[in-house]
Amino acid sequence: MKKEKIEIMKELCLNKYYSCGGEIYKFLYGDYLPSMLDKITEGTIKLTSNLAYGKDVITHEEKFLGNLDKYIGYVRDHYHIDHIEQDMLIELSLTNKYSKILYCLDDFHKNQNYTKFFDGFRKMFLYYFYDNIVYYSNYVGNNSPINKLLNKIKSYNFDNDEDIIEIEKVLIPIINNRKDNIYQSCIPHNEIEELKYDFYINQIEWIISDYYEKGLYDFEINSKDNYITIDSGTKILFNILEFKKIKKEYIIRFGIKNHYFRADKIITFKEKELKDLLKRMSKNDISKRYDTEYSFIDPTLRFNFWNQEKIQFLDIRFEFCEDNDDAIKIGLDPIDTKELYILINRQLSNKK
Repeated sequence: MKKEKIEIMKELCLNKYYSCGGEIYKFLYGDYLPSMLDKITEGTIKLTSNLAYGKDVITHEEKFLGNLDKYIGYVRDHYHIDHIEQDMLIELSLTNKYSKILYCLDDFHKNQNYTKFFDGFRKMFLYYFYDNIVYYSNYVGNNSPINKLLNKIKSYNFDNDEDIIEIEKVLIPIINNRKDNIYQSCIPHNEIEELKYDFYINQIEWIISDYYEKGLYDFEINSKDNYITIDSGTKILFNILEFKKIKKEYIIRFGIKNHYFRADKIITFKEKELKDLLKRMSKNDISKRYDTEYSFIDPTLRFNFWNQEKIQFLDIRFEFCEDNDDAIKIGLDPIDTKELYILINRQLSNKK
């Protein structure tokens, strides 16, 4: 029966309605996902809309795959780590108790059920990393990075739907900072011989220390700073600190801060660069001829204007490290772009 169900699942994975069907297909050749299939009950579900699956009635198998598809998508969107490592961590997370969310038959799009799924996805992906931090804290001193991090999150209850959001806010930047070499720190401690604890403790301490030693994310935006707030609470800092008349350059403190990224740096703009950028930002021209990318004397910051369905968008790419892979990319709609334009233009009149 299991072999037959696996084949059914493989065929379903090829359906265009699963955006992560390729990853799921690979997991069906592993050890963890096939072992979960026997727990899927028989039956069908009547949906309120046919948009998600292209039909109104789906089987429990299709719903399970749909939940897994959304889980993989959630991890992709929030944890920007090496693709192979990401797949390994997703597959490992299928073995913990929070993977029960994948069997939930509630309609993801109905009655704000998505909040229940997202809470389950957070717990599912973070559990082994979190649980290892708590467990290994008993084997290290108070000054260990493990206990320093634990002190930041120990007041939160991992099983509480509001607290898990706060825990995730702390852990996401630490995990994203590494990009790889995360897997060893997530292997469940109950699968490790005590004689080998030191190795896995060192892995976790390395990840935590690497984040805090870089010091890239420890900056604040206060009421005196010049910034705008866009969708989902992301703040874009654009402080014009100084205008150097001889070189005709602006010295700017640029930064981006939200729940997942916190980075800023001092950036130099040529006077003409900033004026050209502002001139483009003042236009809301939706013709394709105005699809334009602006790069500056400082190549770590780029502004890309593009148009789709008669709407103008602005993508900002901010490389906050020497390694070009350490980059934040955020998108602004026309209203956000106008707010940023007003913010910059207002400062210019006071700097000369």
